[in-house]
Amino acid sequence: MAHTTSAEDYQELGKTYYKKKQYDKALSAFKSAIEASDVPTVSLYDYCAACHEKLADFAAAVKDGREAIRANKRDVRGYLRTGSVLQKMNKLDTALGIYKYGMNNVRGDNNAYQFLQKAHDNLTRKLSPPKSVDPFTVLPVELVELILAYLPFRNIVNMLRVSRGWKNYITKRPNLWHEIDLSEATKLVSRGFVNKAVNYAERDVTKFVVHRFQHTEMLKNIATACKGLRELEVISQPVMLSETLIAIAERAASLRKLVVKTDITLDTIAQILHYRPTLEHIEFHSVISASRVPYNYEWTGPFPLLHTVKLSGDAMRPLQRVWGEALVQQTPNLRNLTFGSMTSGGPPAGMIPDPFPYFTPPALLTSLELKRVSIFFFPPLPSTLQRLLDTSNFIPTAGPVNIHPWQNALTSHLPHLTHLSLHHMHSLNPTFLQILLDHHADSDNPSSTIRTTGENGGAPLEHLSLTGVLHPEISTALFAADGLLSASPRILTPALHSLRVPALPCTDNDIEELVTTRAKAVKALRTVDVSATKISGASLKMLVDAAPQLQYIKADSCLNVSSRDAVDYVQGKGVGVSCKMNEGSVGLGGKKVRYG
Repeated sequence: MAHTTSAEDYQELGKTYYKKKQYDKALSAFKSAIEASDVPTVSLYDYCAACHEKLADFAAAVKDGREAIRANKRDVRGYLRTGSVLQKMNKLDTALGIYKYGMNNVRGDNNAYQFLQKAHDNLTRKLSPPKSVDPFTVLPVELVELILAYLPFRNIVNMLRVSRGWKNYITKRPNLWHEIDLSEATKLVSRGFVNKAVNYAERDVTKFVVHRFQHTEMLKNIATACKGLRELEVISQPVMLSETLIAIAERAASLRKLVVKTDITLDTIAQILHYRPTLEHIEFHSVISASRVPYNYEWTGPFPLLHTVKLSGDAMRPLQRVWGEALVQQTPNLRNLTFGSMTSGGPPAGMIPDPFPYFTPPALLTSLELKRVSIFFFPPLPSTLQRLLDTSNFIPTAGPVNIHPWQNALTSHLPHLTHLSLHHMHSLNPTFLQILLDHHADSDNPSSTIRTTGENGGAPLEHLSLTGVLHPEISTALFAADGLLSASPRILTPALHSLRVPALPCTDNDIEELVTTRAKAVKALRTVDVSATKISGASLKMLVDAAPQLQYIKADSCLNVSSRDAVDYVQGKGVGVSCKMNEGSVGLGGKKVRYG
């Protein structure tokens, strides 16, 4: 009976010859194994390719390698063998294509996938142009550190994963870790990472932005260990935040700026300032009431270094504003002040406000911002004021009938004012703007003769934003000689860069009047907001033609802008434009219309 040798026997014979470096005999045995197999395996083709490679027959080796790939596309051996031989043939691009093809077919959880990935990456680097070198190895250290200093903290953290060399370099540069910013964290930040970051900074953290970090005890430890901590910002709320902030204020002797965007009580703020009266900048974006803070709260100040105070939240309504004013009185060097309420309107239901809630800003103030704060009288403003951003809800009927709610505008002398925003104004008229910008009376004798500052007596406005209801007896033309914006020579000048008049009576005739009679002022404009006015597309074209420095036009809810023609024209001039319809303005099919 004839003896038939199996494929397995031929394979073992071939492996024996291969170990003895008898590659011709090994190749013959492996080919016999293939012929004896019903379905040849990847191993047999790979062995044949290896023999051809040893015999320097690279073309045959590539052919066997491709057969290995056809035998099983999920086996990395065919790709590795073929790519290796192609590289020896100096067909690097073809080899790279084989590796990419293999990475598309082999599962990522395959243990051998990493070898395919490594071969691909090594060849990719080899094919990269000579300029693609590690910048850390060719640039001066001083230049590298200067570049890295401009990168966000998130990018610095991501760079740790590039390579071991980059990680060693970055972690040994303490100046890159002085400011730990977790604001862009997408999941909870571990205690271990923050501990490493503090150590990389050699415990010299100067700024810490807290977000998605729940370890309050570690925050206290950082305040103690990092003697140079000057800024702390809290975006999301850890557990027991109030207690933690008070402890930080007590321990962080160098702390100068504190920003808290989560709920915080008046009592907590009071204790923070009690323990750290040397703060220079405080922002509390969601102030809530606390029963332990009395109506006439007295501070433990003064706070001589505090120059910026921003307080927003429901607790800043009329009743608690006395609390805020008490704080302002303890800050002799205050320059920037913001009061804001989370909701509009007057005091909470059932609460009777003080019938004469005056608000007097400090004498050296340069910026005042009131957001949705109900005050019954326009505040007397200091002559140092440069920015007035007012979105208050004035309630004129609450005061005595013989005192005009805008009386304090007459006693306010504002020669340095350059940014003016007045929103939700009632009976807006040129006389008020003229009084506010150009006239003032002697504060000791309000009935004295009004003195006119004139065009040379005050700085021209750089930003003007007005919303509200015009007085029914005045001209509705905004830019006419007797119109609202012609009230003061400080308004429409070449210094005006931003003009916002949404919802005011503005038509194409007004825009034509503006570009023809105030050409110098229009040429300097960079942003214009004419939303919810009666202008048409013709006004958009006139503005973009007359204002060479214009960068953006906002014309939302302008129902007379009825086609894309004007929007396309403006965009063609390189100017951004927004021309969206509100929810009530629909086009065909009931969909909102958006032209820009």
